[in-house]
Parts: sequence; structure tokens; C-alpha cells
Amino acid sequence: MSEQPARITRRKLLTGTGKVAAAAAAVSTVGWIEVGNPVSAGAASPSGEVGTASGGRNAFEYVGQVDQDGDNLVSYGYLSAIAGLDVSQLFTGDPHDETTARFTYFGKATLYARVEGNGLFVIDAAGSVNYYFNLYGGASFGDPSSFKAGKQISIDTADFHDVLSVTSPDTGLPRLTAALQRTKAAKFTLAGTTYTFGHVGLLERSTASGLSMRTDPKPKSKMYIGGDAVVTGDA
Repeated sequence: MSEQPARITRRKLLTGTGKVAAAAAAVSTVGWIEVGNPVSAGAASPSGEVGTASGGRNAFEYVGQVDQDGDNLVSYGYLSAIAGLDVSQLFTGDPHDETTARFTYFGKATLYARVEGNGLFVIDAAGSVNYYFNLYGGASFGDPSSFKAGKQISIDTADFHDVLSVTSPDTGLPRLTAALQRTKAAKFTLAGTTYTFGHVGLLERSTASGLSMRTDPKPKSKMYIGGDAVVTGDA
């Protein structure tokens, strides 16, 4: 796995307008968000807790990126749906992307196990994910730190597991899961209403897919993902 192919851009991946591999990844990514058990459109919540759907429905959905540098992983992105909030509350306007998203996340993890063979890479990592609320949006995938702007509203501990299938040199399709446990849930106010994003002790399982491209044998890689999380219980 060597240099990242310049012809495949993040925008193409997420809109499905790239080359064949990028289009396939985009279909997979969008599928996680809009097929299965999606967040109900317009399911607004009164003042209180959001992002805790029951019955196996999605608690929240997200679009993001994971950067790998050796054993260090950095993840960042935005929430594209939250149970209990209408999609119109999640963005400042159109288009619905990172630049207008009011709810973002930023996390770090350290890889502690790795197995490879027969075109598969299987890794495990442990870390945390921080969630932020920024009324005015303004994040950019060109500046990972921009996803930490605003008020920190929640923190999860996270145990990650990824099975990546190599499809061609330097390119693979990941299936990323994470066991999440909420350790902080601070109040935030949106349009005069006070909410919390989950509660301390909340357990969730996140699943994502997309496209991964290795840019250096170190290894360094970039993973473009879309995914969702469901509630599994309380600690």
C-alpha cells in the first residue's frame, strides 16, 4: 500500500460520483445511514434526553473520517441524525454536511491488537469519543480540530474492532464496530429548549462502513465512514 490515489476525493466518496471503487464505498456508507433501523424523521423530543432510541432503532447516525498513524487513531465527523431531534435542528442550513453541522465528534484511540492474512486486516483499539454542540456549525475535514469547537456535551469510552477487506493495493473496505459507554452528559440549549445527549452509564453499539486508503507503509491511512449507533443497555 503506497500513495493515496489523487482521483478519489472525499466529496466524491460521500456523493457517489467517483470512480467505481469510490461509488461502491459511497453506496455502502449511505446504506448504513438510511437503510435498516433509521432515526425517525421529525421525531422531535420535549426538553430532556435525546439520542436514546429504543426498540433497536438508531440512537444517532454520523459521517466521519479516521486517520491512522502507526498505532494512533484519530476520528472526527458530524452527527447526521439524533433520535429526538428533527434533522432541521442539526444543521444551520443547506447543504447538510460538516460545514453546517451543529453536532460533531472527535476521538482518539490506540491500537493494541492486529491480525492480518488472506486479504484481511483485523484490528482492535481502545480510546474515547467526545461530542460537541456548536450552534453556528463551521467544521471542516481539512481541519480536524474544528470538530472540537463549541460546547462539549458528552464523552464515551470506546472499544473499537475493525475488519478490513483489501480490494486493491492501498485500498480496502472496513467494517468498524465500537462498544460505547457514556461517561459524561452535559446539558445544552437549542432554540430555548434544554437537552442532554444520552446519560451517564448509557451503553451503545456503533457500526460503520466506508472506504480506507493507506498512504504510507508505516502504516498511515485515511478511512472515510458513515455509520449509526443503537442503545444496548446501561452500565
